[in-house]
Amino acid sequence: MNNRIETFNGSKHFKLKQVAEGVYAAISVPGTGSLGNAAIIDLGDSTLVVDTFTTVQAAEDLQTAVIHLTGNTASYVLNTHWHSDHTSGNQVFSPTAQIISTSTTLEIMATFGKNRVAQQLANPEPIFQAIKEVDEKILLEQDEKLKKEMQWENASDREYMNALSNLDYTIPTLTFDKQLNLYGSHRTVQLKTYGGGHTQSDAFVYLPEEKIAILGDLVLSKHHPVMIHATPYEWLNILEKIELLDIKTIIPGHGDVCSLNELHEVKGYINDIVSLVEKAILNKQSIEEISVPKAYENWYFTTYFKPNLKKVYELITNPVNTI
Repeated sequence: MNNRIETFNGSKHFKLKQVAEGVYAAISVPGTGSLGNAAIIDLGDSTLVVDTFTTVQAAEDLQTAVIHLTGNTASYVLNTHWHSDHTSGNQVFSPTAQIISTSTTLEIMATFGKNRVAQQLANPEPIFQAIKEVDEKILLEQDEKLKKEMQWENASDREYMNALSNLDYTIPTLTFDKQLNLYGSHRTVQLKTYGGGHTQSDAFVYLPEEKIAILGDLVLSKHHPVMIHATPYEWLNILEKIELLDIKTIIPGHGDVCSLNELHEVKGYINDIVSLVEKAILNKQSIEEISVPKAYENWYFTTYFKPNLKKVYELITNPVNTI
């Protein structure tokens, strides 16, 4: 089956990696229209795709990969959460595939998500201006690693904005609240949610026979977790529940295929962020003075470190849950 990957024409947006027979990770290439990872699971007589990238073009390449690897178009798509790098390609798979999410994710996409895209279409100039401002900051940045990450981030934002006019924001058509099993002739997969941690509602896929979990942004591999819409303690509770499952391999929302070790690292990161903020508050120190801990200096998504501190600070000092 590896020959199928080798004969795939490829995509600038992602690299395919076989995780098990009929289970493939589509690992995002930085600075392209993917941003997040996706996955393809051959159920035998049907196919499940997990997440759909940031742009229609990246999703079209993903659908091409699905057909090449399985001989069929996707039958189901799971959106692990509502963020645009996991949902913006939905239109490519609809109406042939059923788009699945939790009830809460659908509600957010049908309101906040839909309204945000409408505003972006009506007035894209502020986003283009923000991209231009980051370009100017990149010219002044002395840290080469951070400079590269800023370039990747801005390139991804450009890809999204350049594709925005072709975006038909497509919301899920099927929801679940705890678990939904998909039965195929080759395997059964479990779509599960333990609530919201990274966002207000996070879903994942568990393959019990293969001991594989596709966790969306609940786990990132060597990337700073994105906490802008997070509830840290719930996130930790969810990860502890996931640990109780029999898992050997994880396809994360960002970064390379990994194991429970990376799940443990994400737990450590969340605890460290909370501890750093609590200590700063206790010592009447500005969170702006907090530097990236040595353990995370080589991780990507460095630009999210300061927003993560700010988010946790706001939750501690003014605990109001907002999008």
